[in-house]
Amino acid sequence: MNESNPSSSTISTDVRGTVTVLRLVGDIDLANSDTLRVRCVELLDSGVDALVLDFSEVSFFASSGIAALAHVREYSAQRGGLPVHVVAGRSVRRSLELTAMDRLLPMHDAVEEAVEAAEARVARR
Repeated sequence: MNESNPSSSTISTDVRGTVTVLRLVGDIDLANSDTLRVRCVELLDSGVDALVLDFSEVSFFASSGIAALAHVREYSAQRGGLPVHVVAGRSVRRSLELTAMDRLLPMHDAVEEAVEAAEARVARR
């Protein structure tokens, strides 16, 4: 599934075993951060076991993206603590570290690593 957003970014979804990977490419800013939030909530509501957010190809991550992630984290907690893991490149990781979001959502360097960690968490539930 591919979705185009108003600003220069795309979102695609891939299911890997019990984990759904939401891959974002381009910029996450005020123009499309709500799309990110809504898509994550839809996935969590659809019954996914775990969610990996792949930001490895995101070139710009605004504070509105961080707010969307905070909402997703809170929403997943309300849904019983469904695992949400993040894959981030250097610039996005830095933004998440500066806002302490890296302490709230598990961070990974690669999608495969995040999927394995999320699957392990699902297996422990």
